[in-house]
Amino acid sequence: MKKALHIEVYKDLFNKITSGYFAIGDKLPTESEMQRIYGVSRAPIRQALGKLEEKGLIDRKPGIGTVVIKCEASVPWPSVGGFSSNFSKKWRQLKVKTIDVSKVISDIDVTNSLELEPESPTIKVTRIRTENDIPIFLLINYYIDADVEKIKNAGDILNMRQFASEVLGVNFSYVTEELTAVPADEQTSYLLQVEKGFPVLQIKRVSFDSNYHPVEYVKYFVNTIDWPYNITYNQDSGDFDL
Repeated sequence: MKKALHIEVYKDLFNKITSGYFAIGDKLPTESEMQRIYGVSRAPIRQALGKLEEKGLIDRKPGIGTVVIKCEASVPWPSVGGFSSNFSKKWRQLKVKTIDVSKVISDIDVTNSLELEPESPTIKVTRIRTENDIPIFLLINYYIDADVEKIKNAGDILNMRQFASEVLGVNFSYVTEELTAVPADEQTSYLLQVEKGFPVLQIKRVSFDSNYHPVEYVKYFVNTIDWPYNITYNQDSGDFDL
């Protein structure tokens, strides 16, 4: 059965708020802009906003607009998929080190995901996230076109997504992720300080703009011994099957 239009709008806005796409203090698009974005009339928009207001996530102020006042997934560190709970508990022990920023000829996986021609150059940013100085995450971001000097001058970038949005002007609207357990190769084992062949979680993430054009490709590896991937579902999160 097809879901009510206001539920579809509500789910999209709910996910964008709780994922940090819209931060506390941000104004949501106007009702007229949402009509264009979602292709619906004003009534479903107002119903969706009413539901968000009931949950205490937004405040609708006449003459000002709709402002995000609460983010249920808001933590000092950005919530990252199934690692959000650990970020909220351990953020004080975490550090990030940017170890390389360079223009590279991308492999086929990157070019296909970013819809580029074979052997197209991309900007590659490699970082390590540590907990109490122990490497946990190896993070590799690829961008189609970005200012290398701005990235280098930024030093150790805590939140690459936020930096890309605010400094590089990348427009994020949608994300897909693919999870695979893989043996650590030579580079990964060295940077995560584990034995070669040690099982790590590989996550491939592709981010899209509002027109569904890919704008970022991320591949990261996680030592999940102390960082299990954990997701909690509810009715507001969307459909799920067992």
